[in-house]
Amino acid sequence: MTTAFPKLARPLPGFRDGGRQRFVRSNPPSERDRVRLALAKVIGGGYVVYALMVTPQMVEQGAGLVPSWYPLLGAPLAFGPGIAMLVAAFVGRWQRAVPALVICCTVGVLSAAALWLALASGSSTVPAGWILDFAGLAGLTLVMVRPVIESVLALAAAKLSGAAVAVTGVVGADWWDATEEALFGIVFTSIFILVIHQVLRIGSALDASRAHTESTVAQGVANIELARVDALIHDHVLSTFVAVGADRNDPRVAKQAAAALVALDGVSDDSTFAGVAVIDGPEVVARLRAVISGVDGDCPVEVEVSDDATACPTNVVAALAEAAAEAVRNVSAHAGADAQRAVFIGVGPELVQLIVTDDGVGFDPDEVPHDRLGLALSIRQRVGGLPGGEAAVISGPGEGCTVRLRWTPSDGGID
Repeated sequence: MTTAFPKLARPLPGFRDGGRQRFVRSNPPSERDRVRLALAKVIGGGYVVYALMVTPQMVEQGAGLVPSWYPLLGAPLAFGPGIAMLVAAFVGRWQRAVPALVICCTVGVLSAAALWLALASGSSTVPAGWILDFAGLAGLTLVMVRPVIESVLALAAAKLSGAAVAVTGVVGADWWDATEEALFGIVFTSIFILVIHQVLRIGSALDASRAHTESTVAQGVANIELARVDALIHDHVLSTFVAVGADRNDPRVAKQAAAALVALDGVSDDSTFAGVAVIDGPEVVARLRAVISGVDGDCPVEVEVSDDATACPTNVVAALAEAAAEAVRNVSAHAGADAQRAVFIGVGPELVQLIVTDDGVGFDPDEVPHDRLGLALSIRQRVGGLPGGEAAVISGPGEGCTVRLRWTPSDGGID
């Protein structure tokens, strides 16, 4: 079941059109992960800057002290993991590698220092302070994945190793001056380690708050269903027991008991949505169209209903309508003043499908803050939580947005 939207500036994007489409994932990154990625980008940028500044110093200061080939190995060890971390933080499919690269950053700096000390056999009058200049990055990166104390210890190891590199083989070098500089760097950088740790804790607190909110919403839905079942028990089962106790021979008791059994069967039969009214295809379309028009009366709506359209429970129609209304509201609020939009409603033999699409500014679903519950709860969970229901949001910066909702009487994936 496909359609075109002539009023749109470009065709309706599909799920397999080869474009740069971004899906809302069922488990989007946590706020702590978002903070970690932002820090990886900033600190990774620092590695790039230091690599450009320090590598020439490494070559100059190593002349006469270490073999001439040392920079070919030392520079990748010292700066390679940090630059790789920067790249991984920007590429979605590589972001999972960031925590491992964080560890590699610290190991790389310490390895570069150890290799220098192992190879230093000559003498020089120029202090080799190149590691001491940027060793603080080792501690700043490590705190993204390890506790504060471990990060401070790694910082101390990197700084003191840098001090050893600065004076080893250097004629007239002052060990105390190098150590004093290293100690000052440890204390100063430790302050920033604590700041980063607190920022990560705030991210964790936001994650906990969001989880609590979602749990509260889910519990509210469960309480509504429990209240419905309690009412059924009271209205059908208990009243039947009371009637039996009053006069078991009354012919109305048998009818009342049969009605109670039917109601109880309905509670256990999720596939039929028993106890919920079912409406036919044209009525499904009419209700969905009415809700969308109530949100945006100028939004073009295209409809396709097959002759053998499936019947649909009213609670499913309500969930689809509420999710579609939220999607249309999002177009008005976020797509841009010049964005064109359209809605497609299709009801087939085993499918109810609703598509809201626009050609606006688009967005990256992975960057949507977790406190924005409209995308997560109003759209994805509201429809995705239905038996046979699925929701997908496809978007990318500058590529518009398509929200596709669908329900089938049996479970199935979106093609």
